[in-house]
Amino acid sequence: MAQRIGSALFQIGGMVFLIGFILVRFPGAFSWFGHLPGDIMTEHVIAPFASMLIVSLGLSGLSWVFSALLRLIR
Repeated sequence: MAQRIGSALFQIGGMVFLIGFILVRFPGAFSWFGHLPGDIMTEHVIAPFASMLIVSLGLSGLSWVFSALLRLIR
């Protein structure tokens, strides 16, 4: 149980590190967020559906990579 929690925390930390590194090195890297086709922006509602789908796929991919790396380490 504790090993699974440690593994999850390691994955989350790795993802936060990579996102933070990208934001520091390339400040305009996420300027596309909220401006894709499929994102709804009105005067009162901002719903970035397409952008959140892309982010979800990216985080799922990063999680898969980190879990594969952890399996190799063990």
